[in-house]
Amino acid sequence: MTGFYMRLLHPIAPQIPGPVAPVLVMAVTLAAPAPPVRADAGTAGGATSLETVTVTATGVSNMSAASAGDVSQEELASQPLLRPGAVLENVPGLIVTQHSGEGKANQYFLRAFNLDHGTDLATEIDDVPINMPTHAHGQGYTDLNFLIPELVTDLHYKKGPYYVDEGDFATAGTVRMDLADEIADSATLGLGQQGYRRGLLLGSTAIGRGTLLGAGEAYHNDGPFDYPDDYNKVNGVLRYHQGTRSDFFTVTGMAYSGRWNSTDQVPERASDDGLIGRFGSLNPTDGGTTSRFSLSVNRIQRTDTDQVQVSAYVIRYKLDLWSDFTYYLKDPVYGDQILQHDDRVVYGFKGSHTGFASLWGLSMSNLFGVQARVDDIRDVGIDHTFERQYLSTQQNASVIEANGAVYFENTTRWAPSLRTVLGLREDVFGFHVKDKMLNPDGTCNIDSDPLGCNTGNVRAYIFSPKLGIVLGPWDRTTYFITIADGYHSNDARGVTRSGENPDAQPVTPLTRATGAEVGLSTEPIARWHSNLDLFLLKLKSELVFDGDAGVTAPSGASTRTGVEWGNTFHINDWVHADFNAAFSRARFDHNVSPDDLGCSDASPSYPCTQTIAITGRHIPNSPTNVIDAGLTAERPSGWFGSIRVRHFGESPLVEDNSARSPAYTTFDVQLGYQHPGKWLLALDAFNLFDAKWNDIEYYYASRLRDEPAPRPDFVVHPGVPRTIRARFQFYL
Repeated sequence: MTGFYMRLLHPIAPQIPGPVAPVLVMAVTLAAPAPPVRADAGTAGGATSLETVTVTATGVSNMSAASAGDVSQEELASQPLLRPGAVLENVPGLIVTQHSGEGKANQYFLRAFNLDHGTDLATEIDDVPINMPTHAHGQGYTDLNFLIPELVTDLHYKKGPYYVDEGDFATAGTVRMDLADEIADSATLGLGQQGYRRGLLLGSTAIGRGTLLGAGEAYHNDGPFDYPDDYNKVNGVLRYHQGTRSDFFTVTGMAYSGRWNSTDQVPERASDDGLIGRFGSLNPTDGGTTSRFSLSVNRIQRTDTDQVQVSAYVIRYKLDLWSDFTYYLKDPVYGDQILQHDDRVVYGFKGSHTGFASLWGLSMSNLFGVQARVDDIRDVGIDHTFERQYLSTQQNASVIEANGAVYFENTTRWAPSLRTVLGLREDVFGFHVKDKMLNPDGTCNIDSDPLGCNTGNVRAYIFSPKLGIVLGPWDRTTYFITIADGYHSNDARGVTRSGENPDAQPVTPLTRATGAEVGLSTEPIARWHSNLDLFLLKLKSELVFDGDAGVTAPSGASTRTGVEWGNTFHINDWVHADFNAAFSRARFDHNVSPDDLGCSDASPSYPCTQTIAITGRHIPNSPTNVIDAGLTAERPSGWFGSIRVRHFGESPLVEDNSARSPAYTTFDVQLGYQHPGKWLLALDAFNLFDAKWNDIEYYYASRLRDEPAPRPDFVVHPGVPRTIRARFQFYL
């Protein structure tokens, strides 16, 4: 078995730093299977029943893998959070950054993916999806700024496309979060550097036979930038819960509104030449406004023989986002600022039934499920603007995107040490697009829309089989083998594009992903839990960042391989440590078409002075290694604290790997004291050692106002310097 693991490691071996390689070899050797032991003699007839599926943030699939896990409310509360989206950094190997103002959705990295704003990472809260398909800024846009982290009671992560109840965007992984049904009454005040202010009220009370929970948040932050973010947001949550753990329903309303300025990514030459400082802006009028309102209902009923779950939701969402990624590349007079606008209502429904039974003496469960979602996008498009003033329309459409799915999963325990999970899923999508860029006579063609008219209707289907095998436990070690198909959808406007413009051909509606994983979960010694997995993921089409449009664009097929190692050490009753490492390799299957880094979009008055045609197989911005570790302590006396380190390795920025982003390492610290039931005081320090690092880095062509020609350059958004924040929580 050790040799098998090492052969799987071979494709990514060059990515593993020298000092780490021996540790991985040792871990694989120690975890090699011991001889099988006899099943527990205390079980009648040697039969072992299946565990009842627990419907929390995990969903309803019974698939198991070494790369899946849960993070409890207590663990979440022990971590300092720079931003709400950082709650996802509790997923081993997942990095959360920001390339613009804090009110915009974060940038996510996982399993050799630059996930952009969520393209291949499905995210849900209380069974309500967060990803937005056919979004004005990026496919699968995942804005977590409406989240109040204190309300999250469970975070469950599932990497890979292996889970039958997960559909669109669930290729690199899925994150599900549960909300609290009851919480202690408290008031929290947060203060910190860079204009950070936060007020939070939490509480719950008995109403009728249930519990009503309420939360309200007011937030302000300027960030370290020369032109302050001036990010202001308000959040509110009302949630009613009634019933027992096995039979209950919830009704949840959430509201969020935010407004901000943003310092977008800038070319390094602007700061190197003294035009701006490191935290300066080339367009102080960038920024945005957004809002999200949702209402959801969840009903769960569980008995010894079956389990039923039904949920429904409606979301009202709006975004206006002003950005400038290339400055004066396209328009040498007014500049390249754009407004991306999105206005939609989302409706959805989920239902599933799991039956627990025995056939021929074998314990099994059968899961049947249905899902449906409709995005009624009244307006989605891009305008050319100057200092937030309208100049012209570049894209504008209305879209109705509907998708439905049916799925089945059988879990059978063939022996005490052998369990299989077989899943089948069928998805259907309907894309209905109406182009609003019309000729005077009401027709639509390349004369009215330079990209080619995208009015049209397209229907697409995709079938996704899933298979999992669980072996063990033997000698405190369980082994997992999983293989499955999944997918992500593409922007509806690209799906229905007419093709009149040869540079804007229609794209595949649904991009298939095929994943495979082998892994193990073990306890080598008492108080040490370790997971190891090796994965492979193939995509039929890659989405890569287009710096000129500020969006992602389809590219060639790709393959990713990697190894992930996670460890938790309970040193004693009040101190525990964790160490997680991920090493990965991402490549296009073939050399991509030559990339001119955006020079083809330059104004004819100021063209690029040299021909650029970069080709190769490296996938831009794909992370090669991510390491995160921490030490957390909570004394019975009330003192608590944690220290966390995050390392993000070098990444290729262009297809031939000639430009790379540097690695960085940051440390965050939390120290506090709690008087149980009375008050809590905590101090958080982010980037403790004041490392100079970048939240994001790209490489493409841009032109500054007085430059004679565009230039390719590293384009960066600086990470925060050392930042201190304090919070005081008083229990009412």
